[in-house]
Order: sequence, then C-alpha cells, then structure tokens
Amino acid sequence: MTHPLRELALTSLYNLLIRLRLLWSFVFRPRAIGVRVIVQRGDEFLLVRHRGGKQPWGLPGGAIDRGEAPAEAARREALEESGCPVTVTGLHGVFHYLAHGLSDYVIVFTAVADGPPAPPHGDLEICDAQFFHPDRLPAGVDAGSARRIGEVRRGERNLYRAW
Repeated sequence: MTHPLRELALTSLYNLLIRLRLLWSFVFRPRAIGVRVIVQRGDEFLLVRHRGGKQPWGLPGGAIDRGEAPAEAARREALEESGCPVTVTGLHGVFHYLAHGLSDYVIVFTAVADGPPAPPHGDLEICDAQFFHPDRLPAGVDAGSARRIGEVRRGERNLYRAW
C-alpha cells in the first residue's frame, strides 16, 4: 500500500525538479535528443502518468544515454517507465519541441508489448501506466502523444514535424 504523505512528497519534489529544469533550459539553452515509444497491444496504446502537470498522461520515453542507440533507449525507457517489456518494430518519425526555452528533438518509435504494464511504485517521475483504447484515452493526455497515436491509427510514418 502506498503512503499518502510519501506520495505527496514525491509529487512535490517532482514538480520542483521540473521547474528547475525549465529554468536551467532557459538560462543555458541546451539541445536535447530523446525518445518516445508508441506501444501497442492489439488496438490499445500504452500511456504513462507523470506526477505533475496539466497533462500528465503521455507516451513513455526519455533521454538517450551516452553511447546508447536510439532504438535501445526506446526499449529501455518503455520498460523503466511502465514496467512493460516491448519489441521495437519501427521508426515513426522525428519531432521537434521548441517551447518554454527548450530546443528538444524526439525520435519516436513504434513497438509491441511483450507483457503487461507494471508501473513503478514510489517512483519520483511516473505513478501509473496503463493501456487505453484510442477512443477512450484518459483526461490529461498531452497533445503531442495524442497526435502520435492518431498518426499511427491513420498509417502515417516517417514523419518530421513539431511535437
């Protein structure tokens, strides 16, 4: 069972770290390259819920480690954030995110689930992971993630556009 005070402390810390990251990005203006993964299980899509923000639900993903191949980073991030092992099936596209002082590029892969999600307990960043039918996505899905799911449903691929 999760302790409410611990969850509150983790959520508060997460939101503070997000604000500090934005401040750091505004001052130093780094360019980041990360990955996101569109994981399917039948006609459902995997989303993870972050601890904060107005749109906490999104596709799993994160930074590429030094020396790591982008597809391997996508597989690793999906497993770390959702507990769901995946097989990467292809490249969906490359997207740029230029807002809030950020200049990020996101490589988006498609994948199939090799098991059920097992979201981390007591994690600083992620507090839930579930599969959803695209017609019944939860409230608070970030717009970019919703667009990527729509693109996959329409059969679009090899894209380069804004997140």
